[in-house]
This record gives sequence, structure tokens and C-alpha cells, in this order.
Amino acid sequence: MAKAKPKPYPPSLLELMASKTAILLKARTFAEMGLTETARPMWTAAASFEERIAPLLDALSRHLEAAASRISAASCYQKGGDPSRAANFYQAALAAPLRLKTRREVSAMLTACLEELSRTSPNGSPRRRRKVQAGA
Repeated sequence: MAKAKPKPYPPSLLELMASKTAILLKARTFAEMGLTETARPMWTAAASFEERIAPLLDALSRHLEAAASRISAASCYQKGGDPSRAANFYQAALAAPLRLKTRREVSAMLTACLEELSRTSPNGSPRRRRKVQAGA
């Protein structure tokens, strides 16, 4: 049985992908230069593009590409300092059909992300243990 040919990308999707790629390149460049704080909002912007792109790819029956887009969104959110959203996107990617090697890699990324979340409080700041005084 022949595989169904995926639908072509509409121009609007191609524009989203081009915009995302441009932002990703800027984020990577700033990160490589050691300008982490400058790169952070760009990672988040790229993740937002990936978040919009993934369901459009699903609608075109390009499910592996959609999963890759969700993995990219997760990675970008993580680099942008939002491990909670990153974890959600890693989990969404794992719900899709993935190759075994990719599934293992994404599972490891999710584990690392959840560990990062467990070290931070709900507002994103590191948890600090406070000593409780008796009788206080």
C-alpha cells in the first residue's frame, strides 16, 4: 500500500516558518556570544512560532514534523526560562508517533525539565529552605 503524499505547505505556513527560523538564528547567535539574557526573549518568541506551526502541520497530515515543532517549542521555552511550558510541549510531543531514538531523547529532555521545575518554586525563583523555629 502506497503512503499518502502529505499536503503541500500553504504560503502562510511558509511565512511563519521563515519568521521562526530568523528568530531562532538570532537567539542562537546571542546565546553563543554569551548574551543569555538578550537571547531569552528570542527563545520565547521562537517557541511561540513553533507553538502556532505544530497544529498547522498536523492539519496537513505532517505528524512527525508537527512533533518536531513541538520538541523545538519545548526546547525554546526551556532556554527562554519557562520550564513549565517546556514540560507541556515535551509531553505533547511524546503523545505523537515518534521514532524510538527520538522518543528516548525527548523523554530524557522531559526528565531534565521536570527536575529543573522541582528545583524552582511556582513563581520561578529557586526554592530556599527556611529553618522553622520552635514556638514561632
